[in-house]
Amino acid sequence: MPSIPETAALAHYRTLRERIIAGEIGAERRLYESGLTDELGTSRTPIREALTMLEKDGILTRERRGFRVRTRTLQEVLDYFDVRGALEAAAAEAASLRATELERAQMSAMLRDAAGTTDVAVRAVIHQRWHHKLHASSHNAALVDFITRAETMISLHQRPWTTSIAGTSDSQSEHEEVLDAVLRRDPELARERMARHMTRARDFQLRTLSDEQ
Repeated sequence: MPSIPETAALAHYRTLRERIIAGEIGAERRLYESGLTDELGTSRTPIREALTMLEKDGILTRERRGFRVRTRTLQEVLDYFDVRGALEAAAAEAASLRATELERAQMSAMLRDAAGTTDVAVRAVIHQRWHHKLHASSHNAALVDFITRAETMISLHQRPWTTSIAGTSDSQSEHEEVLDAVLRRDPELARERMARHMTRARDFQLRTLSDEQ
């Protein structure tokens, strides 16, 4: 079956979303249809549709003239951490039941690569990719979509996060524990271990965010 081509509006939505998450577009900049039309070399209609999609996602807020990146309170960020934690636990549970043998092998190989490097930044990137592979291995598109939305809302608070547990040796051990449960096809254990891992990540960020206030 031939693939359905991506619309111009969706392409611009993805471009703007990536730039916002990367911190290239911040709350200090007001976004106008006319300016983005020139910047992206397109017509106003797909830009208008892309901005509306970003507003519906909660990434942008509409002002009297134009849009701005929406800023979030500390409590909102923590709420999204809680949501993401619950969704990640559900993904681990589903992956333990639905992951293919290839996906299990890929997740195992990723953590072996992470264990083989002493570079915390490199390991953090591998851990992030491992989470995404776990999400995909749940074979639940709706679940993956909601996790992605929660990740986006969290990343908008501070881009990039200056400190996190990602890439640490403790984080590596916790990922290996989750993977062990997935490989054993134990959904309850996979959910429990992922929930514990996400709770520790949330508590760490809570301390970090509190120190910033």
